[in-house]
Amino acid sequence: MTRRPPYEPWRETTGEFRWRLGVRPLDLERWIEIGDDAAHELALKAEIMSSHPSTAFCALDNTEDDAQEVLEVLVAHLEEVHPSHAATVKVDADLHPLDAAGRLIQEDLVLMVERDEKLVFGAGSVCFPNRWDLQSKLGLSMSEVHEPVALLNEQLGPVIDDVLRRLTPDRPMWRLGWGVIDTDDLYQAVDGTAAPRPVDATASAHHLRIERETLRRFPRTNCVLFTIRTHQLPLPDLVDVDQMSAVALADAIESMPVPIAEYKQLDRSGNHIADWLRSSA
Repeated sequence: MTRRPPYEPWRETTGEFRWRLGVRPLDLERWIEIGDDAAHELALKAEIMSSHPSTAFCALDNTEDDAQEVLEVLVAHLEEVHPSHAATVKVDADLHPLDAAGRLIQEDLVLMVERDEKLVFGAGSVCFPNRWDLQSKLGLSMSEVHEPVALLNEQLGPVIDDVLRRLTPDRPMWRLGWGVIDTDDLYQAVDGTAAPRPVDATASAHHLRIERETLRRFPRTNCVLFTIRTHQLPLPDLVDVDQMSAVALADAIESMPVPIAEYKQLDRSGNHIADWLRSSA
């Protein structure tokens, strides 16, 4: 069945592509998204956690208290806002609290904790990484986490630091990111455990990947939780449901500076994909 993208952040691109933080206030009623595909994705998460536990979850020592606060708030939120979903999931008390939390919802979770008066990457439950390595991020500051992302710290580093400084428990935020990928496989770990990438995938075989991220600070431990809800759909679906959006996506791809296109792995295929989007729209 042809699907419409739930968000279209590429339409916000004007002129040459630049990284945009694009944070906006988050209505806590919409903190977590429970989709029609929740059962499928939770089963996929369970399979990934079982097969690749050290790839999908890691944590610094002494992060349990921070994660427990997150888990308690998450469970209360699900019971209040998504009671039918809450009735289908169960907390595993034997797990690290963030690991347990990640198994309740479709979102991936990244926990930033305070160490020596600065926020560092304290723990992650990430089953659907977009070709980045979870283990290598442990203990890093936000700017260090983003170091491999071409031009990001240069364009947004101070802005990100300022947003995190101003983030308070009563002012959560959310933002969007996007990419185009040559597979529909949500599990894109880079440690050799993911399925081999397709060879010379055609433009029409690519998928649009949209990430809805929320940022929330918690009052007791002062930790910050990032949630990442990943949506994917085939590029032909976008062409079928919204030709103007498909053309806007082509424009955004073509406007990427070379370093960003290389980082997004569109340096070789990007122009071909953009041409296909325009000719098909």
